[in-house]
Amino acid sequence: MTTTPAEPRLPDLVIVGVSKAGTTSLFNYLRQHPEVCPSDVKELRYLTPLRYGQPLEPVESYAAHFRGCGPETYAMEATPGYFYGGEELARGLHRLSPSARAIVSLREPGERCWSWFRFVKSRTRIPKDMTFKAYLDRCEELRDAGTDGDYENQPFWGLGGGCYATWLEAWSKEFEDRFRILFFDEIVDDPRSTVKALCEWLAIDTAVVDDFEFPVDNKTEPYRNLVVQKAAVRMNRRSERFFQRHQRTKRVLRRVYYAANKAPAEETMSEAERLRLDSFYKPHNARLSLQLDTLGLRLPSSWTHP
Repeated sequence: MTTTPAEPRLPDLVIVGVSKAGTTSLFNYLRQHPEVCPSDVKELRYLTPLRYGQPLEPVESYAAHFRGCGPETYAMEATPGYFYGGEELARGLHRLSPSARAIVSLREPGERCWSWFRFVKSRTRIPKDMTFKAYLDRCEELRDAGTDGDYENQPFWGLGGGCYATWLEAWSKEFEDRFRILFFDEIVDDPRSTVKALCEWLAIDTAVVDDFEFPVDNKTEPYRNLVVQKAAVRMNRRSERFFQRHQRTKRVLRRVYYAANKAPAEETMSEAERLRLDSFYKPHNARLSLQLDTLGLRLPSSWTHP
């Protein structure tokens, strides 16, 4: 008797964005749930080519990251760059996994821009001595040229990546009630209640959340020595599958590393730079607020008084 091979497992729970808005922490909170099976690597980026008008790899390469999943209700991955793919990517995910649910976490865009700037600097993708003013100048130059969203200019996506209204409507229309909008403030201020509310939306057990751990993950720190930092970034990338399975080990190693190579002085955003960001994002936030109104949501007060 010939048996039909089982359909490959594809994700039906995807954290689609946005970068530097608590997606790593959210992924690690939800992965503790017995009804959620996480991908072997957090950011699979399988659908990212759709953002740039490129073809996808065979779907088997996507499914390979979920071979360890069994009868869990959800298979989950998190790629924050998906959100910026807008209609094409939302439609692509929906076609690939028709029952999928998508989650986006939005952070006050000025703070997200500042955090992204510090992140790409910590990953040695921009010069260590680059000031935030010079960074914003370069972001605006690329934006004026219409190229800030190009793949090769990703380090300078700090400014453009906060114009959430550009992509939100496409996701909400494609996924309707299977699209969930969170705010970074919720994840930071009350992660337990936030995750419980998500579990209610996912129709999975909420009681188990009481036993979850809620550490802050993926926090950006400035580095002291460039050569050592580059080596650490490479090791972290190559060991991602191991660290996914051993989160506590990763946190211990990270503390040891920061003790050795963390720069003593923290950078700060100037008042002039903050006002510059407020001015830039004001029309984008006004448009976003109108979109959220139609969904019964409101911007957090911290966005008005960051």
